[in-house]
Amino acid sequence: MVSKHFMITVLIGSFLSIGYIFQSYLMSITIGAILAIATRPIYEALYTKLNFSYRRVLVSSFLTLTLFLFVFLPFIYFVGLSYQLIPNISSDQVMQYTQNIVAYLKNLPKPFDVFQESINALLGEFDIFNVDIDVIKSILNNVAQFFWKINGIVYQFFLILFFYFLFNIYGYNIFILITRLLPMVKRFKRILYAEFSNTISSVFFSTVFSMVTQGIAFGLFLYFTTDYDAFYVGMSVGFATAIPVIGAYVVIVPLIIIELLNQNYLFAGIIVLFTTVVLSGLIDNILRLIFMKYINKKFSLHYKLNELFILLAMLAGIGVFGGWGIIIGPAILSLCVAFILIYLKSRINSSEM
Repeated sequence: MVSKHFMITVLIGSFLSIGYIFQSYLMSITIGAILAIATRPIYEALYTKLNFSYRRVLVSSFLTLTLFLFVFLPFIYFVGLSYQLIPNISSDQVMQYTQNIVAYLKNLPKPFDVFQESINALLGEFDIFNVDIDVIKSILNNVAQFFWKINGIVYQFFLILFFYFLFNIYGYNIFILITRLLPMVKRFKRILYAEFSNTISSVFFSTVFSMVTQGIAFGLFLYFTTDYDAFYVGMSVGFATAIPVIGAYVVIVPLIIIELLNQNYLFAGIIVLFTTVVLSGLIDNILRLIFMKYINKKFSLHYKLNELFILLAMLAGIGVFGGWGIIIGPAILSLCVAFILIYLKSRINSSEM
């Protein structure tokens, strides 16, 4: 008879060894697994509609190709285009815009002049008018190199897609294996999986919807109103939307400032109005909620995690894991909440016995 403590020790040692061997791929494996769980409702919906022997491979291939075409490929294109465009930005124009902003901040109109003393103290630490133009060029080159480094990890995207494909095919078998190792009853295992998967799926669908709709809406707005590169700026707004709290304003606020500096006050006001009414009001607070209500009803996605905590988890995840923290942060938090729910239910059951 094999000792229980011996088997537990061997299992822990085996998992640690596997983790050590695959340590270079742990991030890709984790993200691939989370994405597979997030899109599991779509996988199951397609899987049940097909009725032939290779449907598992076909559905997995379709989802992997869709993820590549609509998420990874646009991001790779956006990063590569940014690397080409940023070095071509006029350093003299950037310098002029910066000096104009500083000059405006040094003479704030009423009622904002109450902040004048604090702003002057802050501006006093930076002598922007004596900055060498080469410094501006160096900053632009560093930003371009940053995008080049992001573009250099394209191989990681393909690793994620590869593991995503594998988890779609073998995910159910892996899940059964893991649940057998967990020392809890089936009801608690279902609670664990439901809370974790439903939260991840809701975050994924909500984020993708906001990215696509806001990016397309702002791109079309620029296409019909100005000579900006509507396609590039629309993509910028779409990807920026995934950033918690500030979102698309990372891109839109600089555009508004540029229009104000060029004395295009009317168009700057139109951008503010469009952003407030269409992006923040209509898309983010109405259409997104309608879409998520439909998705939650369609796929029975019910979870107990508050959206504010999901937002905080995304912010914390970005601080630790970078951009992938948008996915990993809520995943970790939902897993913790699921275990807390299981613990509370187990205490209630034990007290009733």
